[in-house]
Amino acid sequence: MGSSPTYEHTSIKITKAQGIAGDRFEFSKYPLTLFALEVANEVCSALEIDLDLKIFRRNIIVSGVNLNALIGKRFRLNGVEFQGVSHCAPCTWMNAVMKKGAFDLMRGRGGLRIEALSDGELQLGKGVLESEAEFDINPLTPLKRPKIPK
Repeated sequence: MGSSPTYEHTSIKITKAQGIAGDRFEFSKYPLTLFALEVANEVCSALEIDLDLKIFRRNIIVSGVNLNALIGKRFRLNGVEFQGVSHCAPCTWMNAVMKKGAFDLMRGRGGLRIEALSDGELQLGKGVLESEAEFDINPLTPLKRPKIPK
């Protein structure tokens, strides 16, 4: 799963414009990524492998929302404010760490790069995502644009 370990946390501290406190990418340009649990389940089911969320190497797993619909939109996750920045495309390396076909199954649904607009803490468990924008919430809807990298 790469040279840097992945960890599961029961809570994380978010720092405005910096990301997750203590994360190795804390000061990078777009340090946070969201990923949809529904996509993870579908990918693992199609590849006939056990679900292991760490293998996707995304910071925050959410459920019940189309992450691509949040590109360019502000939203709050349990009171912490974020801006959806861009689609987080998968890399072909996913075929090596999971199974051949993982990259194609994730293409257009690799997650969402986000920027933290406020400080706060996120807890493991049920949460609320709020946005004033209206959008399609189907988490399995892929990003549709003419040239998604292959």
